[in-house]
Amino acid sequence: MSLSPATGFPAEGRELLVVGCDGGTRDRVRAGVAAAGHRVTVADDAPAAFRAAAGGRFDALLVSHPLAGAPTRGFLQAVRHPESPCRSSGLVLVAEERLRREAEGYLGCGANRVLAVEQVERGVAEVLRPLLRVPVRLPLRLPIRVQVLGNGLQRRVVCESVNVSLHGALLRTPHSLAVGTELRFELFLPEIPRPVRGEAVVVRRTVQGSETYPGIGVQFTGFAWGGEDALKARVAAFRAGRLRPVG
Repeated sequence: MSLSPATGFPAEGRELLVVGCDGGTRDRVRAGVAAAGHRVTVADDAPAAFRAAAGGRFDALLVSHPLAGAPTRGFLQAVRHPESPCRSSGLVLVAEERLRREAEGYLGCGANRVLAVEQVERGVAEVLRPLLRVPVRLPLRLPIRVQVLGNGLQRRVVCESVNVSLHGALLRTPHSLAVGTELRFELFLPEIPRPVRGEAVVVRRTVQGSETYPGIGVQFTGFAWGGEDALKARVAAFRAGRLRPVG
């Protein structure tokens, strides 16, 4: 399959909240995001983070694991609460390499990424890039067929989208796929005779108790020829009112 890269990273700086990290790590975050123009606010611990977030939404949070002032799981649940201003913000756990596996246990449970402390300065901008996209999400329930790739396993799953954007989709599916799972997909759009084909990666699982359905969030990583243009056309039609959402 010939793929074109998925695009759409923001050009302007965003608001970041760094929670519970030591002074050296904070400095490395600032150095790592300086070129992107992101603005960094610092909170020493969980209570300070909640006070900062009460003043307005942050586009992404970088949170130390372990975290002073609250257990990591409790903090993530509070951030993802339906009334939290940062419920939909990107969230990266920052942990020492020896604690990385433990931190990865929170992926799909409120955390989107894990970044080792030792890799912050050179890796933070790249980790944040896909989390800071602001796509238009179409509330469309559409059939999508995904195929799990890797390890010789090519299991096909037919599921339904909850919403779709130029960069990814939220899928309702009873199957649990781990964050990082690579997929090949076929998305069946209205008024398009052939499905949009491409590849994607699982970036999150729905949060039990906060979302009413089991599912996964996928990020598109590439499209077969013509697929991205077809998807862009449907997004434009929706925004112009020519394509009605399915509710």
